[in-house]
Order: sequence, then structure tokens, then C-alpha cells
Amino acid sequence: MFLITGSGRSGTSAVAQLLHEAGLSVGHDLIAPDEHNTQGYFEERMLIMINDAILKAAGVGEWFTTATRQQIRDAATQYADYMRDLVKTATPAWKDPRLSWTLEPWLEMLPERPRIIVCLRSPAEVVASTLTYFAQGGDDAESAVKHVWRVQYERLLEIIAEHGLDAICVEYPALQADPEGAVEPLARFVGRALEVRTVRRELRHHAVAIPDDLLELYERVRGLGAAAV
Repeated sequence: MFLITGSGRSGTSAVAQLLHEAGLSVGHDLIAPDEHNTQGYFEERMLIMINDAILKAAGVGEWFTTATRQQIRDAATQYADYMRDLVKTATPAWKDPRLSWTLEPWLEMLPERPRIIVCLRSPAEVVASTLTYFAQGGDDAESAVKHVWRVQYERLLEIIAEHGLDAICVEYPALQADPEGAVEPLARFVGRALEVRTVRRELRHHAVAIPDDLLELYERVRGLGAAAV
């Protein structure tokens, strides 16, 4: 099974669409497209509902809130039956940026270790895109988005390393600039030919350098799967 995650606004939907159209279904009941994502989110509705509930129970949601890995695991216990039911009918792939937080409880439910696809984009671009999406602005909002970006990727790296998971990084700027080159290692990782015609290169409205204070973390994420591809 393949799990697609990473910060929101980092190309997770585009990558999920690539897998879905290559025959690796990402869900039975997909959230419908809307004006914010006209091609679709490619998210299994019940997965999103469960992950939202776990995060709410763990106290994650308001600006600058966070939760330890243990708090996330504890919060997930009350939804264990729902998680098991969803796993019974799981498709070959799931996509949700929230898996950056909730990956560990799902590992306990899945019958075998999943392979992780981590989508990555400059935190400065994520800030600009997120604030545009939610029509927000100001220093506090920018700091809050950067905080979430940092926590999500630090958490993913920890869990991938500790559980010995196979993982690969897909960079959003590379996917936009050179879809064929960016998708080639991903195709090898998933064992399927991937058709890049669905990649909408015009969607990258913000091209911003990586902040110095997050560059080291960005490069660590970027290195996921490099030796294998």
C-alpha cells in the first residue's frame, strides 16, 4: 500500500491523481472537486474524517498547536474500530496531508508496512499558497503555517526512520518544471507507468526560496529514497 502525504499545498493531489489514473486506486468514496481543486482532491472521505477526528481529539487545529506522537496514538484509540473497518476495504493507495500527523496509528492497523510518498515544497511557497487559499495574512498567520510545516516533516522523518519504512520524496517545483523527470523515480517506486499529462504546470503561482532556518530540514526530506532511485 502507498500512503501519500506531506504538507498541504505541496502537490499531494497531483501525485495522488497520477497513481489513481495508473490503476492504483486512492479510494472508494473520493471527496469531490471544487473551485479550489477542480481536478479533485483524490482523498478517501472516511480517511479524512477519521484523521480530522484524531487531530481534534489530540488538540491539534488552532494556530501553533501541536501534539506528541504518544498523544496522537492515544487520541486514535477511540477511533480504532473505524480505522479497522476502513483498512478492511483499503484501496492500494491513500492520500492525506494529515497523515504527516497520524501515520503512526495507521501503521498499527495496516496488515503490512506501507510505502510512503512524501510531497515537498518550499515552506515559503506553502505559506504564500496557504494564506491565499484561506484569504489570510499577517506575521502570526505566516508563522503558524511555518510551524505546521516544520512539525509535519520532522514527525514524518522520525517515524519513517524508526519504523524502517520505504519512502520517496516528490518535489513540487520539480514536478512543475520537469514532470517527466520528477515522475520517473516515482514510477519505479510504485512499479507502474505514470502518465504526466494530468500535471498542471500552470498551478505554481508562488516561486519563493527556501528560508535559511528550514533549509536543513528541507534537504533531509528531499533526500528520502535518493539512494534507491
